[in-house]
Amino acid sequence: MKGKFYGIGVGPGDPELLTLKAVRVLSNIDVLAVPESKREAGSVAHDIARPYLKAGVEVLTLTFPMIRDAEAKAKIRRDNALRIIEKIDAGLNVAFLTLGDPMLYSTYIYLLDNMKDQGIDIVSIPGIYSFSAISNLLNEPLVKGDESMAVISEFNPEAWEKLQSVQTIVCMKVSAYGGQLFEALQSVPDRKMVMVTNAGKETQTVSYKVEDLKGDIPYFTTVIVSKTE
Repeated sequence: MKGKFYGIGVGPGDPELLTLKAVRVLSNIDVLAVPESKREAGSVAHDIARPYLKAGVEVLTLTFPMIRDAEAKAKIRRDNALRIIEKIDAGLNVAFLTLGDPMLYSTYIYLLDNMKDQGIDIVSIPGIYSFSAISNLLNEPLVKGDESMAVISEFNPEAWEKLQSVQTIVCMKVSAYGGQLFEALQSVPDRKMVMVTNAGKETQTVSYKVEDLKGDIPYFTTVIVSKTE
């Protein structure tokens, strides 16, 4: 009998933000699949989930290097999916951890592409987005009434201009384009921003200074840009 495959969103950093379902599954799995890259996102996700893991759970480390070669990346993703499938075929239940939510800019999505047609029982468990956690930590709504919101993961000048009718712009992966975002904000005086790093963790930092976008921005940083009242 085959095992199951779980994709578990562990949220932005606070272990208490995991869902009851995530906690229940984590306490019963046989294998924990942890993604790793040079930015160590996998080790962070593992630390968040650690309080809920049963003793002796097998840890399967999967490497997803940050490379540009599309063919090489596709092969690595296929190979990692096959490593998980081997465990599932052996009757083991496997969980793959992802920061935030499994369906938003997650490595888990690429594993799904290689596993959906393999006759595997797949269960995806939602996690809290970093920007949702941030808005609640600061007691600041993302949107209200009939306002709209957009989420970006890179900076595109043409797209930025089109987004100026949107109340709130969530900027993820901002460490790659902080300088561009700083320049863009100079021409939109009706916008305010907040930049949060390591949301919900002891190392959390919050900045309302646009100038901080010009500095060295840590990877686990989210910026929320909204129109002033």
